[in-house]
Amino acid sequence: MGSETLHQSPQAGTRLKHVNQKSQPWRMATVSLGLLCVVLLITVISLSVHYDEQYYGLSRLQTSYNNLTEEKLQLQRTVSEQEKKISELGPCPDGWRRLRCSCYYFSNNSKTWSASRQDCRERGADLLIINSREEQHFLNTLGEKMHYWIGLTDSEKEGIWKWVDGTTPTTTQLNWLVIRFWREGEPNNAQGGENCAVFNSFSDNLGIIQSWNDQPCSLLIHWVCKYTPNVSS
Repeated sequence: MGSETLHQSPQAGTRLKHVNQKSQPWRMATVSLGLLCVVLLITVISLSVHYDEQYYGLSRLQTSYNNLTEEKLQLQRTVSEQEKKISELGPCPDGWRRLRCSCYYFSNNSKTWSASRQDCRERGADLLIINSREEQHFLNTLGEKMHYWIGLTDSEKEGIWKWVDGTTPTTTQLNWLVIRFWREGEPNNAQGGENCAVFNSFSDNLGIIQSWNDQPCSLLIHWVCKYTPNVSS
């Protein structure tokens, strides 16, 4: 019995070896297939995430495009309304110049700030209030080294600058004006009592827009009046 068992053991071992050899390729195939499935799953997830990012990115671009299109249409409507308004405005008086909707008078003689403002009022206008960079450049077309009173003063309270219509620029607007239009270091009240603003023109080709400074209101210089004509009937 024992010798028979010993005689059969090598055969059993051989069969087991053959079974293991036959099953090994299947195990490798199974492992490879599993790894492939994992790779495919990761790829699908990555593509899905990428697709979502692209989709939402495209959606944001479409929204931005729609908003810009609406803004463009609104600007076109605004331009059309302004052009219509300008076409309906009455003409500027003789000796006045037009910039868009407003008329401007440039004096030929010199007066104090108060007398200059009084002259503007008698003409149905007021001293110039500068609202834009465009107006600043417009004044620079008058020639070099010209000096004009404008409607800006801090005579009520030192350092608090107000336009002649009583408005006080907001902090943002004031910073913008200081950076853009005042000369460097101005206003400085250097001589004391410098409570009125002066525009100093340069050649517009120089691209200089920092041209304001404060001066004593009693100084005799030229001035600029501004008004908007009524819509013609």
